[in-house]
Amino acid sequence: MEQHRHTTGNGTTLRLHYNLKQMRDTEKLTQIILTTTVNKQRIRVYTKLRVEPKHWDPSNYRCKTEHSQNLRDRNRLKEINRQLNQLEASVYQTDESLAEKGKYLSYTAVRKVIEEKNPQVNTSQAPIAYLYRQVDEYLKNVNRRGKRGIASTQRTYFTALNRLEQFCSYSKRTVKTFEEFDKKFFADFANYLYTYSYQKGERKRQYTQNTIINTLKVIKNLLHRAYDNEMTENNYFTKVQTTLAADVSEQVYLQEKEIRKLAELKTLNQQETHIRDMFVVACYTALRISDIQKLNEAVIRGGFISLYQTKTKEQVEIPILKEIASLIAHYQKSGFPPIDICNANKVIRELAKRCGMNEPITHKEYRGGTVQVKTQPKWEMISFHTARRSCITNLYKRGYPANYIMTLSGHRSVQAFQRYMKATSKEVMTNFVNLLKKERAL
Repeated sequence: MEQHRHTTGNGTTLRLHYNLKQMRDTEKLTQIILTTTVNKQRIRVYTKLRVEPKHWDPSNYRCKTEHSQNLRDRNRLKEINRQLNQLEASVYQTDESLAEKGKYLSYTAVRKVIEEKNPQVNTSQAPIAYLYRQVDEYLKNVNRRGKRGIASTQRTYFTALNRLEQFCSYSKRTVKTFEEFDKKFFADFANYLYTYSYQKGERKRQYTQNTIINTLKVIKNLLHRAYDNEMTENNYFTKVQTTLAADVSEQVYLQEKEIRKLAELKTLNQQETHIRDMFVVACYTALRISDIQKLNEAVIRGGFISLYQTKTKEQVEIPILKEIASLIAHYQKSGFPPIDICNANKVIRELAKRCGMNEPITHKEYRGGTVQVKTQPKWEMISFHTARRSCITNLYKRGYPANYIMTLSGHRSVQAFQRYMKATSKEVMTNFVNLLKKERAL
């Protein structure tokens, strides 16, 4: 339409259009986007103005104002149209100024016009404050799969945001817009995480590569939510690398003979007994400690444990193997004991030490962007999560197919499953040959 065309100083015709991000949900507020093409380059910029699709006239690129609307809506829509007219006039003026200098209109120039005409004057809308509010509301909201968040994930989000805020304070940055989360920002943030040191006991430590990658993953996730909520059109976060090399994660697992030795160990008190027993149960069920903590809510019958996993919210049916049948029966009657993760890890390491799990383990540790080769006794590397890794590895060594074990462990992808499978090729082949002999296949 003529009102959306403008002949620039260099003789070309500039056409501006306003479109909506989405038209499907007619009742939902959605961003108005300014689009144009300059020098064969498509420019598409969010205006920060929002309107419901039912009030939008796509042929005129403006909000519809009708007598059937209530006065409040009509005035609101007129105000949006007024701001769109102002933006359009300012873009034309900017284009003329650039043309006089022999330059073309660019995305940056259009974005600057919008920032000047429609600034985020409310400081509560600053990006980091916005992300904190998203995390605050995390437990109340439902994600794209129709599930609510869990408290442990919310704590992880807060931790990552605290690191982001510390980085901004350290580098004296004030993040005013989401557009600032660009290539340089993420490069500087990653460098900060790799060089940051903190005091732990008498020693200074640096973040492991796992910690750094997981922090970046969380920030990417939160920025994706802001992008989905139309707070920004900047999606550079999708380019940030957050995958680890295969050899970065080198945790240990317990062989079945070691689990039996731990199960038969004489404990000194009831707390040790409870923690040891629940660890052994985890070694034959692949349950996370968050699921061990809610076994009293599980349905246990017919030789199966049925529960919804805390992390994935997916239901799993776990066969009760003979190694833990008596333990499950005992605690089903008396009630499964409460387990505190921090204390449980200390107790399990102490029990493993008393079992003589002193085998020196040489492994690579990635901290502060450097690789260190360390050797320490096996018991020092054991945690409650070792039980889940041990279950998956030992069942695989027995010769059970990976897809069967995945239904038990709740893994959705083979890639995630393989990170838990710690048996060597030689161990797997030996057990495979034994299975073939048992089946008389050789």
